[in-house]
Amino acid sequence: MYAVIDTETTGLLPGHRHRVIEIAVVLLDAQGRFEHEWVTLLNPQRDLGPQHIHGILTADVLAAPEFIDVAAHLAGLLAGRMVVGHNVEFDLGFLRAEFERIGYAVPLVTERAMCTMALAGYLYPGAKRTLGACCSAAGIPLEGWHSALADTQATALLFGRYLQAFPSPRPWQWAYEEVRRLPWPSIPQVEFTPTVRPVHAGGRHGWMSRLVDQLPRVPEPPQADSYLAVLDTILADREIDQADADQLVHVATDLGLTRPQVDELHGYYVAALASALWGGGEVTSDQRNDLDKVALMLGHRASEVDDALLTASRGAYPVPARPGAHGFPPGSTLVFTGDMVEPRETWWDRAVAAGFIPQEAVRPDTDFVVAADVDSLSLKARTAREYAVPIIALEDFRRLLPPAEQQAS
Repeated sequence: MYAVIDTETTGLLPGHRHRVIEIAVVLLDAQGRFEHEWVTLLNPQRDLGPQHIHGILTADVLAAPEFIDVAAHLAGLLAGRMVVGHNVEFDLGFLRAEFERIGYAVPLVTERAMCTMALAGYLYPGAKRTLGACCSAAGIPLEGWHSALADTQATALLFGRYLQAFPSPRPWQWAYEEVRRLPWPSIPQVEFTPTVRPVHAGGRHGWMSRLVDQLPRVPEPPQADSYLAVLDTILADREIDQADADQLVHVATDLGLTRPQVDELHGYYVAALASALWGGGEVTSDQRNDLDKVALMLGHRASEVDDALLTASRGAYPVPARPGAHGFPPGSTLVFTGDMVEPRETWWDRAVAAGFIPQEAVRPDTDFVVAADVDSLSLKARTAREYAVPIIALEDFRRLLPPAEQQAS
């Protein structure tokens, strides 16, 4: 009755030539009992994208089948079944695009699929968003994170647990009756050998990844959790480069989110990360610096991290000091851009006095740019975005200066 799926992909946007590089399917009966599982790597005939997240190497997929090779077999697994996934909209979008790329329109309808991320929020108000957090709350082990098969197996177990909360027949039986009658195209069978990912493969996941698992769901707007689930994945490695930022813009657009809504979600995200970090015990300097950088990457200020930490501590403890606000301690290199009220030379001298190293031009190893307008289209700002160099507001830079210099400025 059910086909639980998960994919690993070269990026976030199926409409921008990003491809599926691993797919897993677990079949369940009406009661959530295991019937069959299948997994394979896929050769996308392009670079593999964020390998630090999915952990798949080019050598792993060289001998793997292409999607056109597995399409008929995959269609046979999915036809007549209700698809289940965690943030299932993401996986269905990629599968529809893969089938369309080889000339087939398939009836993979998001509104007729089941999403364990949505079910978690429905069944357990206050439930967290990530698969790891949902599985942990349900007592389900999740090993091999960001392996399609491990995630699919965990999602299948989670869905089976959730099924127990509903009487039979399930409230979505009518949708299943629609799905099982939907016609699938006839796709020629091709002989292929599935390729399983090697033992070495598997993305890195450190303290930020564990922190993300603690973040609560966001009920409004309805697309919020779908957007933040993508952000969760990107931030598992504590970085947002320019390509990631561009993809986030497209994801927000595809989901129909406005810029004010995205800004509000980013502000919530920074506050939630800070609160989760505080709740985990001692905050190290490295963690604090990473969190400040995340705030800047999302267009917010490190002072918001201060506010969130104060709120989380309820004033009982002092906010952990950071060796340099925004993660830029003295010794960092910087470039100024834009027309400022005070002369550029004055800010240059203040930077030098505070131990920073001003530069005339942005280079790949520049630590940050100070802009009169963070949305500047100056050559320096454009170069900074190209090199993924953070751009901060002048007011934020002022907070980096020693108290005496702050008063002087």
